[in-house]
Amino acid sequence: MDAVETKKALELLASRLTTLSGILDKAESAPGGESLDELAAARLAEDMHPLAWQVSAVCTQAQQFLDWCHSAEQPNVVSPTTGWSAARAVLSDTLAQVTAAAADGIVAPAEKRITIAQMGVYVDLTARRYLDDWILPNLYFHLSIAYAVLRMKGAPLGKAEFMQHILGDLRPIPAEAQA
Repeated sequence: MDAVETKKALELLASRLTTLSGILDKAESAPGGESLDELAAARLAEDMHPLAWQVSAVCTQAQQFLDWCHSAEQPNVVSPTTGWSAARAVLSDTLAQVTAAAADGIVAPAEKRITIAQMGVYVDLTARRYLDDWILPNLYFHLSIAYAVLRMKGAPLGKAEFMQHILGDLRPIPAEAQA
């Protein structure tokens, strides 16, 4: 992955962190009976992590890619985050770091080894596969769960909030093309 591809990857991660921030903004502004900390503790299912942890998991994916680009390692562990303001702080900090890194011109290393110690396995991936087959699927999974928890709790969210990264690219179809 060269500097241009790495920058695009970091911009994509920043965009999805911004999407998550927008989803949380909308949930904050919605009238409801639960406090924000009650929302942060909400789970989609009893055996799943709460919303605050899901936000932290999204951030962990971005942070792992960022750390790897800086030749640092971060354990494949999500930091325990509880409470709405703690989740918002982690998200804000991660977004700032990723945005700054995208402007720095860093280059992702060629390969990544992921060790899953509890299973006694590892996998070697190219930079592209690390992003496409590890970071992004995990990020989208936890982003989707966060969205689903908030929808379940009554936040007025729709697909537009989840897809807000593309809204600025929408253009009206010219009238003559619609005929």
